[in-house]
Amino acid sequence: MSPTASMVFLPGFMCDERLFRPQIDALSARGVSCSVGDLTRATSIERIARQVLAEAPERFALTGLSMGGIVAFEIVKQAPHRVSHLALLNTTARADAAGLARKKQLGRVASGELDLVLREELKPQYLAPENRTAELLSILENMGVNLGEDVFCRQTMALMLRDSYLAFASEILCPTLLVTGAEDRVCPIDRHQEIQTRIPTSELRILDGCGHISTLEQPERINAALLELLEQPAARVTQSGNCKLTVH
Repeated sequence: MSPTASMVFLPGFMCDERLFRPQIDALSARGVSCSVGDLTRATSIERIARQVLAEAPERFALTGLSMGGIVAFEIVKQAPHRVSHLALLNTTARADAAGLARKKQLGRVASGELDLVLREELKPQYLAPENRTAELLSILENMGVNLGEDVFCRQTMALMLRDSYLAFASEILCPTLLVTGAEDRVCPIDRHQEIQTRIPTSELRILDGCGHISTLEQPERINAALLELLEQPAARVTQSGNCKLTVH
């Protein structure tokens, strides 16, 4: 791992940097420069990706969880030569299939029920039963409430309007880590298996006792997996700006 390695983290829906605090601490202690992309300012995945790229280092590793993983696909699509390593956690490459439910949530949030939507519809799906502690539930709710109604609406629109990245996934050549929880109800195991079959450089890890928020439910295992990923040789950048697998 290069002593000047950089990692950009992309949070999930209605989450902030607290989603990756254990990973930022662990990687920073190993000399990795860590930053968190801002997914709050635009209403399309494409525009969010462009904003993250404008603020990211010239060359960086990329970790996205859930919505952050979807944005990660778009970042690699827009600038494959800039991403050295990729970690896709608890995510999907499919187009959205929850349009009706999202529209109902938008209506509730517009009526001032953001905290209720977070508490009643989102939080119950996120954690494996054994991880539903008061501490983790409080972090999830606080992140969402702090981001607020406007961010909820922008991120919901971006998710509703997104395209599928399944066809594009076969073009990803950088070392790629896929992680999901055995009890992830939001992005279950089959979503990650279909990504793994398309990315030739990918490895899939399924974590027992883990739901949708692997970075906080199983932080030590995610920390170790990310450090192992960064030890892998990056795809080299050609003069044309494309990536090719490094041959050893």
